Amino acid sequence: MLLLKDIPRYETLLAYSRRYPNVDPDALEAYFNLLRVASDVLEGLERYYSKHGTSQGRFTVLALLNREPDKPLCPADLAERSGVTRATMTGLLQGLEHEGLIKRTASSEDRRMSYVALTSKGRKYLDSVLPDLFRRLGELMEGVTDKEGRSLVKLLEKVRERIPALGADGQPPREHKRVIRPINSASRAQA
Repeated sequence: MLLLKDIPRYETLLAYSRRYPNVDPDALEAYFNLLRVASDVLEGLERYYSKHGTSQGRFTVLALLNREPDKPLCPADLAERSGVTRATMTGLLQGLEHEGLIKRTASSEDRRMSYVALTSKGRKYLDSVLPDLFRRLGELMEGVTDKEGRSLVKLLEKVRERIPALGADGQPPREHKRVIRPINSASRAQA
């Protein structure tokens, strides 16, 4: 989560572009705003989940199981789909099982393998929370038209495809051509 509440003004980003090579102030402005909004949304969701006695991790597991409630998943699949380690998933499953929201059953072919499914209590819990959550998410996106929403999804997909540019794969990011645009657009008026 981005802890920086005071994101840099455009003039600051423009100054960086003069001081450091390969700085695109427009790209940085978009990046900081993306992170700020994502952090604020996650913070709001954590408060929502907490109010409903759960956490993002626990809720994610329940939501994944609820996609096809009659099709159990193995813990490794749940870990991969939720983006956590298997050890983290083990802890999440233990807590959810202790509360009676999920059940684990051993595979009939391989006793070392288990499958996880929602219990009726887990389904009732989700049925009580999801309608309100979906309503709130709809309110969150209310100011975005359908066309804007589709464009937003496409733009975010482009950003996601470029994540390797951060060098997380062990490769250094490639240099990009420096672009400096003057401050003259209406969107910079408040900067």
